[in-house]
Amino acid sequence: MSTDRAPYIPSTEATVQPYRPYEVDAASHQAPQLWKFGPPRLVEEQVYVENDPVVWVPDAYGQMVPMRRSAAPVMQPTPPRDLAPRPVLDPRAQCIAASGVLAAGTGWGVGQVVSAFAGLGAGALVWLAIGIVAWKVAPAAMSRTENRTYVTNNNRVTNVNRGFGRSNTTFNR
Repeated sequence: MSTDRAPYIPSTEATVQPYRPYEVDAASHQAPQLWKFGPPRLVEEQVYVENDPVVWVPDAYGQMVPMRRSAAPVMQPTPPRDLAPRPVLDPRAQCIAASGVLAAGTGWGVGQVVSAFAGLGAGALVWLAIGIVAWKVAPAAMSRTENRTYVTNNNRVTNVNRGFGRSNTTFNR
């Protein structure tokens, strides 16, 4: 096994390992005895110890590599998905299919009309011509009456209502 690559460890929270190279105790640390103005006074100092944990992240080739947590890329939450039901057929495909059905239906209807006219015989055409002529001639023949009589009826009805349900109706001719 090669030592230049990290072992494959799955990316879970259990793989986070703190990195602590060494710890320094400030009380046991002795300064050299090179003072000029007297012995040094004991001052508590904060010694910086790096406690940034090391995490294993996948590289571009899928291998797990160690990296400080502060340098690791920030994981973004995945955006919420749209869970609305999708149509079974694409709306554009539905329009195309409907136009094809319309064209087929129109073609079928035109074919029915043409075949009906093709089945007409000579006798049916003669009866059709007679019907058209009668339809055009009949109103002209009816309007040639010489003696016309006009009757006009003029009637007048008057209804007068009075109190307590009494009414008076008159009819004049």
